[in-house]
Amino acid sequence: MEGSALKTKKIKLILGHAGKQHDDALTLDIDSQHNPDVVHDLNTVPYPFKDNQFEIIVCHHVLEHLNDLPPVMDELYRICSPQGEVCIEVPHHSSWMADVPEHKLRFNYFAFDGYIKDGTNKWLLGKKYRCLKKEITFHRRFRRLGLHKLFNRYPKEYESFWKFMCPAEHLKVTLQPLKD
Repeated sequence: MEGSALKTKKIKLILGHAGKQHDDALTLDIDSQHNPDVVHDLNTVPYPFKDNQFEIIVCHHVLEHLNDLPPVMDELYRICSPQGEVCIEVPHHSSWMADVPEHKLRFNYFAFDGYIKDGTNKWLLGKKYRCLKKEITFHRRFRRLGLHKLFNRYPKEYESFWKFMCPAEHLKVTLQPLKD
């Protein structure tokens, strides 16, 4: 972890940047060969950041590589500012991208509902988020038919039946921490 990187006033954090350059953001990756600003294993909490430090946290195809989601969601809650956003994109479990050996966690449309206030899964207690956006994305062949609109409007029906015939590509979720 570079000390100068932590002293910057960047308000955007990109987790698992895989070597891509982001001048407007602080980058974190487990692999030092990707030259991130901060080298850290996201499975290890706490993260090396202050409470409420970031306005935008981007988790683009990184959460599926982790061992356990609850401690990660707690840390994202802690380091995200009250008006901030956590932008998550993961492969949908029906996607061919979900089936690689490096992926440990799998996600469907309802995967984050336990973290969302008034979500369908109410068994998770503790830190909650407001859901600003949630959608399943699809290959263009399904978008051309307008099926993505239908499946996102009726996600339970999609997850219960249609996912086997029309596999999705990604789940995109944007969350805002609910803090007093």
